[in-house]
Amino acid sequence: MGIRIYQGIKRSGPLALNINTVEKYILKELLWTLVLSLAAFNVVLMMERVLKFSMILSGVGASVFDFLEIIMYVQPQLSLLTLPMSFMTAVLFTYGRLNVDSEIVILRASGMSFRQIARPVLILGVMCFLLSWFISFVLSPASSRTFRARLTKIIATKSPMAIEQGVFYTLIKDVVVFVREKRSDAFLKDVFIYDKRNNKTPWIIFAKEGHIDVYNDMNIGIVLKTGEIFLPAAQTLTKLTFNTYNMTVSLAPQVNFNVSELTPSELLQRAGTKEGQERLQLYVELHRRCTLPLMIMVLSILSPSLASVLGKGGRLAGLSMATTIFVVYYSLLVYCEKLVRNGKLAHYAGGWLPLTLTLLLSLYLYKRASRQ
Repeated sequence: MGIRIYQGIKRSGPLALNINTVEKYILKELLWTLVLSLAAFNVVLMMERVLKFSMILSGVGASVFDFLEIIMYVQPQLSLLTLPMSFMTAVLFTYGRLNVDSEIVILRASGMSFRQIARPVLILGVMCFLLSWFISFVLSPASSRTFRARLTKIIATKSPMAIEQGVFYTLIKDVVVFVREKRSDAFLKDVFIYDKRNNKTPWIIFAKEGHIDVYNDMNIGIVLKTGEIFLPAAQTLTKLTFNTYNMTVSLAPQVNFNVSELTPSELLQRAGTKEGQERLQLYVELHRRCTLPLMIMVLSILSPSLASVLGKGGRLAGLSMATTIFVVYYSLLVYCEKLVRNGKLAHYAGGWLPLTLTLLLSLYLYKRASRQ
């Protein structure tokens, strides 16, 4: 890094609109690191959901393109978590590198204050805050609704084709299906089902025919006609006969679609009409939608101060510090939300306490770094 990049620095306050050469240079590096961090954290947090959705979609015979489409619809919800963490990591990475290369020392020697050096972080923080606020209030509810509609359509269109005649179908958890003849995608002939969802009493079902239905709640119904059910016990075997039997199995992931599909204003309106646990759940979701975007603004104050404290610790120290702080914050958030659900803490206190504590710590460290 040559001295020439620091020539012609404009004397401007932290809130001035013009951006000088140094700030453009730092902001560019921040943006690049933010994109890389966001991609990395999204991949890490997506691993669990990738495994879950792959089991669900492969069970109904969905294609790779269907799987990629479903993963895309999950991204807005994930970004509410990964964007603050990626922002903090980008700041600590960038300013850690500047400290290691002694560029911060040169900037201080040229007459720049800590507030001026930290100004690119504030600019990027405002941009990320606006993006996160749009995701929380608009994009995330819309993507959740599209996600449910698309997943329902995939299950409805693909599940009848997944069961093949003469092949044991085992992709439904704790259920084995065998069909001797399949005259169409939905019509089954000579059906055998082994259902061990109840570990104490597994069911063995034989039916002459059946067909497949898909319900709005993303459950699959196997409607069987003219058959028998065998219930084995220790020393006995119970036999039941039926004319029509509807067996329902669920392929949907454990997601509270009703909550995730609501905008913050809809959450607030619905919370006013509910009581008990359902009301608390709505308020918890509302506070989380509001505090996660605001967390980015708090990190805009905290991150440059931490980079100053770490000094020449480098990028590894920055990554460790960012991960530690976000894990502590999120653990405290989850703990407070649990207290709210158990009725031991008011919902507004549980929702805003972690953010308030982080803000107080940020203001203290920022004031301390400004005085150095």
